[in-house]
Amino acid sequence: MLSKCANPACTARFRYLREGRIFNVPTPGESADNPFSTRVLHYWLCDSCKQTLKVVLVDGEIRVCPAHRELPAPAKAREAAQAKPGAAA
Repeated sequence: MLSKCANPACTARFRYLREGRIFNVPTPGESADNPFSTRVLHYWLCDSCKQTLKVVLVDGEIRVCPAHRELPAPAKAREAAQAKPGAAA
């Protein structure tokens, strides 16, 4: 049952489906009869946490990770940041 935000650092309580975001995470099933079976676990992130986080399965463990990676700076911006004013090239 969903009762609170999946972010361990957050104390927001689950009340309505319209608030936050539900993550349906497929995990390997534990059925010996069908090795290809999967089950879906449900996790909820509150409105605040869903802006920057996501719920993922990593190495068999559920983790709350940043939703977006930082984009690399464009080459010209990197070169300008590395160049020092007045320095000879």
